[in-house]
Amino acid sequence: MASESVPLTGARSGTSAAPGAVDEVDLTPVRTYWELVRQRFAQHRLAVIALFLMITLVAVAIIVPLLTGDAYGKTNLQLINKPATLTAPLGYDSLGINIFVRLTKALQTTLLVGFMAIVIIVLIGVTVGAIAGYLGGTVDNALMRLVDIVLSLPSFFLIVMLVAFFGTGNMWVVVFAIGLTGWTTAARLVRAEFLSLRNTDSVAAAMALGASDRRIITRHMLPGALAPVVVAATLGIADAVVVEATLSYLGFGIAPPAASLGNMLTNAQDYLFRNPILIYYPGITLVLVVLAASFLGDGLRDALDPRQRVKS
Repeated sequence: MASESVPLTGARSGTSAAPGAVDEVDLTPVRTYWELVRQRFAQHRLAVIALFLMITLVAVAIIVPLLTGDAYGKTNLQLINKPATLTAPLGYDSLGINIFVRLTKALQTTLLVGFMAIVIIVLIGVTVGAIAGYLGGTVDNALMRLVDIVLSLPSFFLIVMLVAFFGTGNMWVVVFAIGLTGWTTAARLVRAEFLSLRNTDSVAAAMALGASDRRIITRHMLPGALAPVVVAATLGIADAVVVEATLSYLGFGIAPPAASLGNMLTNAQDYLFRNPILIYYPGITLVLVVLAASFLGDGLRDALDPRQRVKS
């Protein structure tokens, strides 16, 4: 009986192969996690626009006040409510101050408050969350009850109380007040990540090799828990900026002659009907900062999520 010929099948292509043929090899390059993050972020158009907007706002807030010095506080009664000129592209306010120069200084102050408050929030939140998630047990329960207590308090009124007690008008008091009341979300996120990372093979191997708790936390667990914290911090900038503007608007935040978007809104409200343009500039700038931080946070959340697929 003649034997039947059996076709040779390529391991990868799934098609018949002639004798001596070489299987087709998949030459698709392997992309690292951070390459995928960059590609996912680039595909989020609003996040990319928000990134460039935030960079522009930060650059303007640094460069213009550096060039103009203390001009943001100098008044000139002869220039009260004068229209725009080449040196004052937004005109002059009710005190004869260059609106553009004062607006850039106010933007610098507001952004500085937002970024510095987030630094304090991340430092406290990561420390508390890391200790609670790594040690567990009684320490975890005690720290989480502290988090629950802080969450149960009305944060804005607590901030107002802290600012009123330690002195209104001081930027650093506002920064610390926001930071001391806003760290609970970061603590919960880090604790949840540490609880899941504590049972991984890499952490178990580090413990078996006798690594110190500090090394295990900083080298083996913390890098894997930072992604949600980065997202929360970016979104938290918008909250911190709004809180600062609200405090300054109500008279509890940064007081004149220092400039902030909040006290610019306060000074402009008396001229809402006579010269409404005075309230538009700080209001629009505040909206741009909040939108940039919010869309940037959304883009980072999608980019850092490994479950999100890169569109071809």
